[in-house]
Amino acid sequence: MLVEISCDIFREKVLRLHPGLNTVVGDPGAANSLGKSTTLMVIDFVFGGDSFLKFNTDVVRELGNHAYRFCFKFADEFHYFIRDTFGPETVMQCDSQYFPLKNLKLSEYTSWLKQRYFSGMVGLSFRGGVGTYSRVWPKDNVSNVKRPLHAFAKQSTADAIDALIKIFGRFGEISEASALVDAKDGEKKIFGNAAKSALIDVVGKQGYKDNAVELNNINQEVVEIKSDLAKFALNIRALVDKDLLDLKQSKDMLLQEKSVAENKLFRVRRNLQESRYVRSEEMESLKEFIPGVDLERIAKIEEFHSSVARLLKAELVESAKSLDFQLTNIQIAIASIDLKISEKLADFENPTALVDRVYGLSERWSFIKQQNKHFETKERIEQEFKEAKVALGTVKSVILDEIQNKINAKIIETVFRVYGQDAKVPFLQLGEGAYSYEIFDDTGTGTAFANLVLFDLAILSLTRLPILLHDLPLFKNVSNTAVAKFVEEYDRQTDKQIFVVLDEIDKYGDAAKIIRQRMVLELRDDKVLYTKDWRKT
Repeated sequence: MLVEISCDIFREKVLRLHPGLNTVVGDPGAANSLGKSTTLMVIDFVFGGDSFLKFNTDVVRELGNHAYRFCFKFADEFHYFIRDTFGPETVMQCDSQYFPLKNLKLSEYTSWLKQRYFSGMVGLSFRGGVGTYSRVWPKDNVSNVKRPLHAFAKQSTADAIDALIKIFGRFGEISEASALVDAKDGEKKIFGNAAKSALIDVVGKQGYKDNAVELNNINQEVVEIKSDLAKFALNIRALVDKDLLDLKQSKDMLLQEKSVAENKLFRVRRNLQESRYVRSEEMESLKEFIPGVDLERIAKIEEFHSSVARLLKAELVESAKSLDFQLTNIQIAIASIDLKISEKLADFENPTALVDRVYGLSERWSFIKQQNKHFETKERIEQEFKEAKVALGTVKSVILDEIQNKINAKIIETVFRVYGQDAKVPFLQLGEGAYSYEIFDDTGTGTAFANLVLFDLAILSLTRLPILLHDLPLFKNVSNTAVAKFVEEYDRQTDKQIFVVLDEIDKYGDAAKIIRQRMVLELRDDKVLYTKDWRKT
């Protein structure tokens, strides 16, 4: 338990605390701004809260940054700490003289508190356990009288209900089912993000059905291709053989033309090589064989022949060029036919049309099969998520019914002691995602705040909640008789620590004696919490 808080700027340097009820008492005139609520905020601050720095900014503004020293006692062992307003995210672990030994992160410190107060409780953080029941003005949970489970106004109802299950130590029973829901919800988000980012192609229900029809059609066509493959090959062979025959005949004709042209070209070129006229020295030699020959006449004849030869040579050259051109065209035509023959033979060995069709079918089949697989995965994830939620809801419903019954029974018991057997009783209705808490046909302000006190007393009695902080606004509209009875109820809790602010205590009759006996701090108009009173200029 918390046994002391000290601060250099406290008017009373040390605030000593004890088990059970600890009262902070205001003066008989109910003066404001004495530091009563601030005292509870400081207590919440040493228990790891952050509301003090959020709501009590005037303290730091007027007094500057300062430190709070505090001590816990567990099993006769004392533990000393310091937390200051300058670096509130660090808590200093100290020796008995408050000499710092080790710096702890705030999360490490609250984990240490959990081990001391909530050891073994699944899913519950220390602040998650005590924060809701630290009802200090101006926190939301003081005035939100119909929402007693909410630690703050913007907390989701589901989280508030889960916190109640945790403080009752029942969260372990649903943690596995809850983890499965979270996992399936995570899968849904991942799958949805992948679809939005176009990383996967997902179809709807109608698309899935259409794809199924198309897959069946593709399968049928593939079966038909397999069964007719031999027939298809024979048809291709027949077609190829006919085309090859036509090409062969065309090639043979070209080869014949080539042969004729080549022969002609050979003769022309030979004629060109052999064409010549008789030279003068050859004529002189002719006299040796034919004496008396008329060389002049022969020369005239030779001159005529030479003239003819020159004309014939020009024609032969032109003829050779024409035959060369003809042969070139024939060879090109033959080469083209040879290429067509090769292509036809290739088509026979590897029928392109068939391969292209099968490949296209395969690609389409894979694409729409993957689409349908993604649809089936999406449907499976959504179904598993729904089933996980149903399973979680079933377990949760049983647990919430049991908790609801326990709380309502305890509230009835307390109401009868405080108000009598004929009093109307507030009723808590718990659901998985919603809850209500009120007295039907009674909307009075005093009743609403009294209901909040009754609820917290039930939680304090039924759970391991170690502390309760109740500020003065909770009692302002409650009858004096009821407040006096609440003081008696607080005083029944001897193994917990309850911190309550009250003023004008004499109006509570016999309960004033209990308040004074349990008083840890009295504040008056001339005795405020801190050394400086900034109410006055």
